[in-house]
Amino acid sequence: MVNILKKAASGLLEMMLSPAMVLAVRAWDSKTMYEVDLHLPTANMAGWDTIKRLKCKVGALEYRDYTPSLWNSETNVCTMFIETGHDGPGSCWARQLKPGDEISYGAAHAAALPTLLGGVLCLADGSALGHFLALKQLTDHSEHPMDVAVLLPETYQVPDSLKEENPEFDFMTGHGEAGIALMEQWCDQKELNRYNSIYIAGSVPMMRALRKKLKANPAVHAKVQGYGFWS
Repeated sequence: MVNILKKAASGLLEMMLSPAMVLAVRAWDSKTMYEVDLHLPTANMAGWDTIKRLKCKVGALEYRDYTPSLWNSETNVCTMFIETGHDGPGSCWARQLKPGDEISYGAAHAAALPTLLGGVLCLADGSALGHFLALKQLTDHSEHPMDVAVLLPETYQVPDSLKEENPEFDFMTGHGEAGIALMEQWCDQKELNRYNSIYIAGSVPMMRALRKKLKANPAVHAKVQGYGFWS
């Protein structure tokens, strides 16, 4: 019965999917993060006012959500940052992508932008890198200055160009409980009362642990929003 329902739901979703073309694929030196340039011919990128998620078909009855980042609304080209450090359907799909491939995608849950002017504190792991690059593109730095911490496994080697183009992003290495502790230490070094918005995105355990800590901190007056992408 479960398989029948899954097939029925997949069939309905297939009817709402749009095509996109892979233009380029760049793997980081660690081969665990892929940057995929996509042409979305029917997307209205000029009208994007939320952090979008694309529900991509990665296999038979399999779909994964990814965030379009660094888009050009004149050419309808965007980049998806896909973490592939585990052997799931999405990781296997991303590793095999090549220029010229056509993929199918639909709309997934979108995240709202900050509603208050002022500093934005962002905490992420590698799966949420694109999420905060999109947030940066959608906001005015003078109105919403960002401080971003991105936690990556030790094997990841961040391209120098990405660091240079995004000086407000602090990349650090660690995982599990030790990684969460490292993120907590990073937060403790900040003046938390100057942020009017706080976003946490990525691993569910990381998101929950950091959200709990920040909400219990009397210096935090901002709403703490969490987005769990995987567990």
